[in-house]
Amino acid sequence: MSMKPRFVDPFTPNRPIDDPDRFFGRVDPVNEMIDSLFQIKNGNPKHTIVTGDRGVGKSSLLTQIYLTAVGNNSLTDRLKIDRGVEQYDYVTVWHDVDATQTAFDLSFAILGKFESSFKKFVSGFTLEIDVAGFGKLGRDKQNPLNITQLIEEFVQRIKKVSAAAEKNKKDGVLIFIDELDRIRQDSMISSFFKLTSERLAREDVKKVGFICAGITGAVQKLEEEHASILRTFRDVPLPRFEQEETAQILLDGFNKACHKCTMQNLPLKAQGVTVGLPEPIHLLGSEMLSVDSDGELDEVDFENAIKKIVTDVRRNKLASLLRLAGSGKYQKIIEAMANCSEKIVPLEFIAKSISQEQSQFSTNMATLVDREIIFKPAIGKYAFADPMLKEYIKINGVLALDE
Repeated sequence: MSMKPRFVDPFTPNRPIDDPDRFFGRVDPVNEMIDSLFQIKNGNPKHTIVTGDRGVGKSSLLTQIYLTAVGNNSLTDRLKIDRGVEQYDYVTVWHDVDATQTAFDLSFAILGKFESSFKKFVSGFTLEIDVAGFGKLGRDKQNPLNITQLIEEFVQRIKKVSAAAEKNKKDGVLIFIDELDRIRQDSMISSFFKLTSERLAREDVKKVGFICAGITGAVQKLEEEHASILRTFRDVPLPRFEQEETAQILLDGFNKACHKCTMQNLPLKAQGVTVGLPEPIHLLGSEMLSVDSDGELDEVDFENAIKKIVTDVRRNKLASLLRLAGSGKYQKIIEAMANCSEKIVPLEFIAKSISQEQSQFSTNMATLVDREIIFKPAIGKYAFADPMLKEYIKINGVLALDE
């Protein structure tokens, strides 16, 4: 038996796509984001938030816009999108939010990154914005910092960043913030964004922009704290991939790895187990290449890849999701959903399967959505947030009802 030749795996299930050549589709959202870059460069700031389901590719899109903002034209050239300029040249920082952060923590982190990384954008130029002094303000227990003082101190420092960028002939200043939905509602983040954007405009600082990402509902979550936040952010929704798009991503990857796919029903089967989410699409592609032994990918490789994902690669994560769902009625509900032949499950099907009226388990459904076990794509319709959980349950079953 000949040895299987080694190849570079073209699929990246465990990280955002940072290669513009592997970023698939998304022409409309990319175009909207590029327009934000163009508007900010021309003194008409449009702060943007990319929204979509968990795993839909928000971080990948943000990464691509970040690359474009610092001069990489690969994606816009390939998608034939007019940039409005030959090349962008922004000063940028990137911040990943965590659930413990307040508006002060966020602003302190942003300022620290600007001060430490500015020399990366302008060699030999040292930016001094007294980050240490800003930090002391937040630690003064005798005189706690209120939101008005926070905005004042933050904006004065961002003005210096903007002035330094302009002095060095940069297009402007961009603040990339990922996982915005992680922030607690009592963090004052909405007020921070709203008041900062208004204050920057009043101070005539018009080449500074926030570019953010968060799961669907992130803007609405922010809106609960500050009702007019929607006037601050332009919402760019990111949909799941359609069936043919899912198949094309897989086929492109297989081709790059010099493998041939002989599955005529690949679009239908792949969409069924990935529901158009980039992360499971990449996971499926990677594992199909892994289990194959002859360079030809067929239905056996597909089934073996699914089995490997749910019994090995993702076993612990999927088992944890199953436990997180809860016991008793929760397990009955997700078992019913796993047994449905459709990926989008009607509420009537669940009610019939567990022999209960919809009103008897509506609270359970809401809890499963809150726990991010399932999501609600339409009224009366539900699906697994991680589509591989359905495959896991089909193979391993659910927990015993008293677990």
